[in-house]
Amino acid sequence: MDELPRVKKKINWDKLIYFTILALIGFFVIRYAYFQIFYIEGQGQVIFEETKIRVPDDITIEHFYVQQGDSIKEGDTLFSYIPADYEDDAADMAVSLSQGAGTKTPSWVEREIYELNKTIQKRRVEIIEAQGLIKKKEEKIDELRNAVILEISSKNQIDQLELDIIQLNEEIKKLQNYIGVDYRMLTKLQNLTPLADSLQQQNLNATSSGGGNETHGLKYYISRTHGHITRIYMSDYEVALKSENILNLHRKEHIYIKAFFNQEDVQYINEGDDVSVIFPDGTVSKGKISRFYYATYSLPEEFQQKYEPTQRAIAADIFPIEKEAEIKWKAFYKMGVKIRKTKR
Repeated sequence: MDELPRVKKKINWDKLIYFTILALIGFFVIRYAYFQIFYIEGQGQVIFEETKIRVPDDITIEHFYVQQGDSIKEGDTLFSYIPADYEDDAADMAVSLSQGAGTKTPSWVEREIYELNKTIQKRRVEIIEAQGLIKKKEEKIDELRNAVILEISSKNQIDQLELDIIQLNEEIKKLQNYIGVDYRMLTKLQNLTPLADSLQQQNLNATSSGGGNETHGLKYYISRTHGHITRIYMSDYEVALKSENILNLHRKEHIYIKAFFNQEDVQYINEGDDVSVIFPDGTVSKGKISRFYYATYSLPEEFQQKYEPTQRAIAADIFPIEKEAEIKWKAFYKMGVKIRKTKR
């Protein structure tokens, strides 16, 4: 008898999909439990050794000779500036020289120089006052944010304060531009006086206390180390107070990761422990805990959950083990990384 053809069994797709999903869920649950039991994890940022450049007195930036991203070496000129007290010193020197030499400066030039100096000083005071107002408004915004979260204040107040800050910043920029124009006019007027050559010779013989040479009232900041310009806070003709940073300089050979771990994991962290560093692109590198801080620190803003109380964590500094790892870390400056180590 001829055999009847076998009927092909239909694939039960519903059952196949069900077991596939079940297997995936089981895999991730087991993987999560494994890492929770045998490992601790933290968050970190790749950091370069940082030097903040500032000068010991109030100044007006004349011109920057570097830009963000530039690499510099020892002896490079970073920027030129005019000390805040230069106008008064120049005026005193002019009086002294005129009395000794018997020369006379035209009266209209003296009046213009005097008025320009008064105007520059007045605008400097206005800039300082505006910067103080900005700081107060920013502090008020921080207070109001918490009140908005608790629904005891309106967000409109924050919007108005932010608008005020924008207007104040615009006013500061306008005043800084005016000061730049005033300085250029002041230089032209000083060159018209019979004492210009004498003043210039006096300034050429003076040396700067800020790391550079001085020419006709203009000082130059000379770098005393090599590095990489990562941020410039000021612009040409802007007033910089002695308490303000002018630019940031990083040295790439001194690179490390500032890591933050949960407080309950303190018993598993020791200096000298090896860790795995997981970068945003998924690659893994090895590092070693070089410094460990028992005090708690506030997590950086990018690691905080918005509209939640500030979280505090224990911190550690992690340095690369191999030279190849150090080269790789440089490409992830200020990026967030994940730190993983065994519980032992």
